[in-house]
Order: sequence, then C-alpha cells, then structure tokens
Amino acid sequence: MTVEEIYSKVACHMVKGMMIHSRLADYYHFLNLDGYACCHDYHFLIESKAYRKLSKWYMKNHNRLIEESDIEIPEIIPEAWYKHTKQDIDTATVKTGVKSGLEMWVSWEQETKKLYEEMYKELIDIDEISDTIMMKELVSDVTCELAKAEKYKLNKEFTGYDIGSIIAEQETKKEKYRHKIEEAH
Repeated sequence: MTVEEIYSKVACHMVKGMMIHSRLADYYHFLNLDGYACCHDYHFLIESKAYRKLSKWYMKNHNRLIEESDIEIPEIIPEAWYKHTKQDIDTATVKTGVKSGLEMWVSWEQETKKLYEEMYKELIDIDEISDTIMMKELVSDVTCELAKAEKYKLNKEFTGYDIGSIIAEQETKKEKYRHKIEEAH
C-alpha cells in the first residue's frame, strides 16, 4: 500500500466516522435523550478536528491533497422512525434504542482502532516512519474512546438498560458535553 492510499483510506474512514456521530446525535435527540446526543455532538467535533489535523499534516509533509474515494453513507437511524414523531416513542423503543446505539458506537470504534493499527503498521512497512507519529496519535485517541464506550455499554448492560437511570442522567451528561464542546472550540 502506498502512503497516498493509506491517507486516503484513513481520511474516508474519518469522514464516515463524523457522519456516524452526527447521525447518532440525531438518533438520540429523536429518543429525547439530549445528554447522549451531546456526547455524539462532542465526538463529531473532536473527530472533525482530527480530520483537519490529518489533512494539514499530509499537505505539510507530502505537499499533496488527500484523495478521497467514495464514502459509504452509514445507516444508523431505523427506517421506521422516519414515519413517527418523538411523541410516538415508548419506553421499550428507548431501551432498545439505547442498547442498539451503544452497540453501533462500540462496533464503530473497534473497527476504527483496527484500521488505524493496520495503517500504522503499513506506514512502518513502507518506511514512512515520520507519518507513524500522526497514526500513533489516532490509535491512542480511538483506544481511549473505545475504552470509555465499552465501559459505558457494560454499565448499561449491568443495569438492564434501566429507563429510570437513563432518563436521570441526561441533564448531567448534557452539561458535561456542552462544557467539553466549549473547551474544544
């Protein structure tokens, strides 16, 4: 794999990741879980900053633009939800939605970690050692996010996705992530 192909693959994956977090934010807003939505708004912002950093790094170190190929549009929101309003949502849908949303998030971060690790190794294999600095940063960031997502999912599983605790934590999560969003700007 060439350095150009590696950066293209990573950049496309990052754009898809931004779309996933954007859609997960909408997903949770629709379920009236604004704290969870703010969490994904924050991750969208952080990943968009990481994407810009990657793009600038590549231009600075390779004097080229990253070529992006077709990016698959992620399907996050169930098709049936488009026929309803927020008022139609019941407790069972919220519980199932939280479980599915967490599964999608964890799965995405696992896939991302695997890809970034593979691309790190590819850069070493083609003797693009200085580029491993950027990739190592991406691996580190996704490893932290994955650990948090997995821990959160596990905690929700332990409580049986208790709707009372899910609702109760929304305001705290919303404030936490609003503050983090402000700090990130």
